[in-house]
Amino acid sequence: MEDLTLRMLPSNADVEAALLGCLLNDGKLYGDIEGFGLLPEDFSQERSAAVFRTIKAIYESQRTPDVLTVIDEFAKIQNPPEASFVFDLANNAPIYSEETLQQYCSIILEKSLHRSLISICSNAIDVSYGQKVEFDELSDKTTTELIELSNRRHTNSVLPFSTLMDDLLVRLKEQGARDSAIQGISSGYNRLDAMCSGLKPGDMVIVAGRPGMGKTGFAINMALAIAKQHLNVLFFSLEMPAQQILSRFVSIECSVNSKSLLNAKFDADESTRLWGNFDNVASLPIFVDESASLTISELRSKAKKLDAELRKTPNTKRQDQNKLDCIFIDYLQLMDCTVFKDDVVHQIEYNSKNIKKLAKDMGIPVIAMAQLNRNIEDRRGGKIENGGKKPMLSDLKGSGSIEQDADMVLFIHREDAYKTKEEDKNNEAEIFVEKNRHGPTGRIKFRFVPHYINSSSLILSQTVMNRPMNNKTVIQVLILKLFFNNIRSLRFFSF
Repeated sequence: MEDLTLRMLPSNADVEAALLGCLLNDGKLYGDIEGFGLLPEDFSQERSAAVFRTIKAIYESQRTPDVLTVIDEFAKIQNPPEASFVFDLANNAPIYSEETLQQYCSIILEKSLHRSLISICSNAIDVSYGQKVEFDELSDKTTTELIELSNRRHTNSVLPFSTLMDDLLVRLKEQGARDSAIQGISSGYNRLDAMCSGLKPGDMVIVAGRPGMGKTGFAINMALAIAKQHLNVLFFSLEMPAQQILSRFVSIECSVNSKSLLNAKFDADESTRLWGNFDNVASLPIFVDESASLTISELRSKAKKLDAELRKTPNTKRQDQNKLDCIFIDYLQLMDCTVFKDDVVHQIEYNSKNIKKLAKDMGIPVIAMAQLNRNIEDRRGGKIENGGKKPMLSDLKGSGSIEQDADMVLFIHREDAYKTKEEDKNNEAEIFVEKNRHGPTGRIKFRFVPHYINSSSLILSQTVMNRPMNNKTVIQVLILKLFFNNIRSLRFFSF
């Protein structure tokens, strides 16, 4: 058995010395390696780290580092390396090329990452033995540190236009072959897709509204539409247990009254729809996580674990690599945070920023539900056109960071939720697209069918793009309204 006490930390002092020697002989070379993101801490010996730190400081002050300027700069620091050490580095420097300098940087960074990994894991082990920190807090801290460490390998984010244009050409050809205007994943809502061209990789989409407006139902309908495209969906339900959220999925997809599902008593039509669609619903690639407590590190860990498992599982129903394609979070303000325990605003800000980072890192859209504060109810008496009851970005509860981080912000509003008399209700719901980095903002109107909780029919899908409709548009809308009034089987929006 290997004696762990004899293990040496990963390092390569010869490569470190070679790189420093080259930089001392030609100070302008630092500009060539600056993009690698090397830090003084990446050098295994403190004196080598001090030399690199000094070279970096001299270069950033718009001077040219060499042996003499570095030794002169040593007068400003405590316990500097010996002057002979600097002369030896320069005298023993190898003949270099651009390729060898890049190799030196890669080796130094790789060894440093391994040392940092050992340090993070060792610290977690020591803290675990002490048992003075709760497991969730330690796990969250360790996971965050590991991800930040992993991100150091991806320092070259600058791409030439030629590469970007090649990627654009491939995407345009693929999109043209599909004969579709949608660039991302279809949300299942035609008018919404027309406004944003689908849910795009790396996007953070916020679906916000006051309690009871239909955020979860809207998300469920999108999840079902995405799953029917043979795409994998991960649904985090922080508010409801798995069986309850499953009942909502079944109610929507099978058009079965939720009370019938609760009592297991169905009429003939409901029974036919339920059992006729049961196997189809069961086979949908939707995965539900019912964690009542969820931190950003747990979210990231579960998503990446599922993604890794899916990539190992072939899927004959899709042409591309089987993987996780979309994440839903219901809802953002319920997520926990171990970083800012006593500051709700900073907790939401931290989670929001990291959800956006997760979407970009995994290259998939993340749709997060969010609550609105009570300001909208104080304004509820006015007309929508005057901003009376229309939700605004400032209504997002908890933090302005949500508005900043999101690529799209959708507000759901249903005036019927405030009416007590059934005869006063018009069974309409509205979605306001208030932020859209991929297109216009506007309004989409839906008909809500209350006798099927979580299920409704579209009567009108009208987008208002901050300009009045002309006569031709009015006629088109009226034709759509007459057409959809006669389609009762079209389930488009749910609550």
